[in-house]
Amino acid sequence: MNRRNFIQATVAGVVGQSHARQDDNVVVKAGAFAVTIPAIWQKSAIIEKVPIKPLYSKEDWKAYQADNHRILKPSYGCRPQHWALRFPAAVPKGITFDQENAGENPEAPQILMHKAEEWGMAFTDGTHTKDKAGELRQRLRREMDEVLQNDNPHVSPAFMDASLTFMCLKRRIDFTGGHGVRLVAQWTIEAELMRLGGLHYLFLGMSDDSTCQIIATFPLGLPGLPTSEGREHLGWSMERYGELEKGFNRYEADAIGWLGKHEQEITPSLRTLDAMMQSLVASSWKQE
Repeated sequence: MNRRNFIQATVAGVVGQSHARQDDNVVVKAGAFAVTIPAIWQKSAIIEKVPIKPLYSKEDWKAYQADNHRILKPSYGCRPQHWALRFPAAVPKGITFDQENAGENPEAPQILMHKAEEWGMAFTDGTHTKDKAGELRQRLRREMDEVLQNDNPHVSPAFMDASLTFMCLKRRIDFTGGHGVRLVAQWTIEAELMRLGGLHYLFLGMSDDSTCQIIATFPLGLPGLPTSEGREHLGWSMERYGELEKGFNRYEADAIGWLGKHEQEITPSLRTLDAMMQSLVASSWKQE
């Protein structure tokens, strides 16, 4: 982890964390925000205040203005200033987690609390924006709520050079100060199997005053999911890639159906993750 303004949550408990325990849970605080997590996640939890990471430097932005064909591609880490709450202990067996690069990882076990109006600045030099703050926040809220009815493969405001597939198990979740939508999905670029390390819990939320936008992601474990080296799943095979590519819609439906039948075997359990997001206190973005 680089040396930015961060808080390392430890058993001893340092700034940013309370010791209130109830039924093996603990309340973790980050600035104006709080969330209740399983106590076993506490020891390795990391709380970090992260500044805006824009796509362009000041110099690159000036060059872009002079030649707008000189376009840089954003990374997943290009995002507004935010509080990052990371939980390495939530990672299921068989999945690796590199906490040094968690900000660039779309499946990392973390809750990210963003200053919503800065999403438009994250893809410029961190100062300029093409989107009016009010319109941007309205769009973020609209796209979040529409997830319950539609499969938008690019619904997350964070950039990914990929699309969400296997979108399923959707549910609205209300928390103190706002609401959001959770789903299970996987980022893919082309036809691919549902995989351990790719399948993850995704929560998108907004505070009621629209000043705070939330992205929570947790990798999911499930017996029967192929690893990154696995070549087959549910009778579909990467060795017969042409067949998988042509029949991907059928495979996706098969995989989603299989996932639904084995939902109770998922780790961490969706119940645990949902309860955590329901416990979230996020009424407004406040600078602290």
